Amino acid sequence: MGNSLPPQYQKTTYLTDCLGNNAFDFEKRSESNPEPQLRLAPLIQTNNLQDLRISRETAFEVYEENKTRSFAGLENFLQLNLPNLPPIYIFDNHNHAFYFWHFEKSRNHLTTPARLIHIDQHKDSRIPASFLNEQDSQDLNKVYQYTNEILNVGNFIPPAFHTKLISEFILVDSSQSLNNFASDHPEILQNSKPQNLILDLDLDFFAPELDYIGNSQKLTLIKQLLPLASVVTIATSPFFLDQQQAIKWCQVILSEN
Repeated sequence: MGNSLPPQYQKTTYLTDCLGNNAFDFEKRSESNPEPQLRLAPLIQTNNLQDLRISRETAFEVYEENKTRSFAGLENFLQLNLPNLPPIYIFDNHNHAFYFWHFEKSRNHLTTPARLIHIDQHKDSRIPASFLNEQDSQDLNKVYQYTNEILNVGNFIPPAFHTKLISEFILVDSSQSLNNFASDHPEILQNSKPQNLILDLDLDFFAPELDYIGNSQKLTLIKQLLPLASVVTIATSPFFLDQQQAIKWCQVILSEN
């Protein structure tokens, strides 16, 4: 494997100001901890899912029921280059996807505008405080800063339209959208070759409260789509899913069988 890691993600950093995901309940959290911060993990290149481990530090934090609740993220984010699959990125908070989509565009692995398939129990389509313009989206330093200081886990998809990275948003968030995917988008599944397509997965779609949808059906669609995409992004979402469960689902999804 050649080194293709983005320099912005090659070391551990911390979000310390009232920005990005750290802005959630910042004032309330500051009452018990004067300097609330969130860890941004480094990205490593590997083909071994055993490198997917939970950190001891906080990646997401909220104030609920009169107390601060802290959630550990991943020790490292992973860039995987598996046989017969596109580049795959695994990370904790979902807004990091915005950076990795633009990074893959810079590597010419993604042509814009692309189609986005978003498999998630949330739409992540809230409007952020500001947008990054198309010209600034060519500068990965600006993309990194925007991803982590302006965006959060719930608002990173509208900016991808604004930078003209994507032109279409296909949401799979329910039994109905899962059942109807093949009939609604036959042109995707009937094409056996890789397409100008982003497959974006939030593992909270496998959270226990969504078991009624049918995990085998979820897996079938995801495994069908994996080799058809230009890039795959996978969020473990520590606030919404136990991270041991998230790692388990990563291993199931990316296993050869």
